[in-house]
Order: sequence, then C-alpha cells, then structure tokens
Amino acid sequence: MLQFRKVILLFPMNLKIFLSCFTALFCHSVYAAGLDVYIAEYPPFQIINEDKHHSGFAVELFDHITKISELDVQYIAVPWVRAKAMVAKQTDSILFTMARTPEREKIYEWVATVYVVNEGVFALKSREDIKINSLTDVHQYSLALPRGDVSVNTLNIFPDHTDGVYIVEHQEQCIKMLGLKRVDLNYNNDVGFFNAAKMLGFKPSNFKQVFVTGQTELGIVANKNTKPESINKIRIALDALKQNGVYSQLQNKWFGEPDESRNRN
Repeated sequence: MLQFRKVILLFPMNLKIFLSCFTALFCHSVYAAGLDVYIAEYPPFQIINEDKHHSGFAVELFDHITKISELDVQYIAVPWVRAKAMVAKQTDSILFTMARTPEREKIYEWVATVYVVNEGVFALKSREDIKINSLTDVHQYSLALPRGDVSVNTLNIFPDHTDGVYIVEHQEQCIKMLGLKRVDLNYNNDVGFFNAAKMLGFKPSNFKQVFVTGQTELGIVANKNTKPESINKIRIALDALKQNGVYSQLQNKWFGEPDESRNRN
C-alpha cells in the first residue's frame, strides 16, 4: 500500500517536470524560428545560381547583417511575383530588393534602403530615331517589362496602353529582347540594366538611357506582422555596416567607387 501511494505522489511531480521541459522547448522553437528571406533573380543585387549558392550585392550585404544581428534566416529563391505575394501574407518574412513606392508601403513594412538608382527608359544606342521627352512618348514604341514590376504601373500600361507591350517573367528577358532588337525599349534602372546586360553577354556601351524619371530607393521590406525586434535588429546592423566600412567595400566590389549621393538614407 505504501509503495502504491509513492507512485501516486511521484507522478504529478514527473508530469510537472515534463510540462516544464515541453514549454521551454516550445518557447525556444518559436524564438528560434527566425525569418524566411525571399529573393528573386535581379543582378547585381541578387544572383541565383543553379547550385543554390546565392550571391550579389544585396545577398552579401544581408549575410553581414545576419552575422551582426544573429538572426536565424533561410533564403528562399522564387520568381519575383511569387516572392511579393508570399511576403505580403506570411508573418516573419523578408524580401529584397524592392523599389520603394507609396503603394507598396501600404502592403509591406519598409525596413531599410540599401541602394539608390536612376530609373528610366533604355534603348539601343544605335536607335537615333527614338525620342523620349516624357513617359507618354514611351507608348509610341514597343517595350518589354517584367511581370509584377513597378514599371507596369509607372507607365500606366493597363488598360489603355497594352499594344506592343511584352510582359515577361524577368528583367533579363527584357534586356535580351532589347539587345536582339525584338523590342524598342525597356524600363529599368541604370545599375540593374547595365550590370545585367554585361552578364548576358551584351556590351553595355551598346545601350543608352534615353529618359530618366528620377531616383528610386531599393531596399528590404517585411511582412507587416513581422516582429518589430527583428526589423530593428536589421536596421541597427545595416547602420553598423555603413559605419565600419563594410557597406562601402561591397558597393565598390559590385558597382565601382562609392557614390555617397546615391545612399543618403
């Protein structure tokens, strides 16, 4: 009888220990869950290799950010449209590199600016017949644009200006079509365009930016419900990288000598 009562008395204690360990393990798992970081092919900011080894200015910069912040992250390489959709609905998710617009700031949390580019219209340098004095002039020519890109809205393509417009999956396809004279124009930014053209085997000197719409911030965005402490850690780490010279080193590596006028934010 005494032995039986001993078992009864010990069981609640073992149960308490079990529940305590389970709770601690569960809380650690939630805390360590980290962030899903979505990236899409966008040289030289993101370069997606077949062996799943990702590179590019933004990828290397974010690698340094994670080391300083000690955030647990995993990169997920998907097409641009899918990446935008996933981050819009998935808590604790990050996306880069995105152009900053008022419309997008309603959907995503703007985390930080990583680079500033000159947006505009590009053509072959040999096309002296192309004259662009305003964005409305673009509609006189054929052009290639990537699906889901900010340029589709900037140029007011839908619903009245779809004639001669080719919507494709990636900017690289747009540049190929332009280089092969299949379209007259491409809307892009100077850094992305000329670097991608070079990577695709074209001579950057064969192209020209025929119209500049202005400067645009490119940066990191997050789902609106991402933990504020995670976002703050990213911002603090990026500031530290700008202070210790690592940011400038990466900028010099991927774009040439740093231009401070591009990155005041």
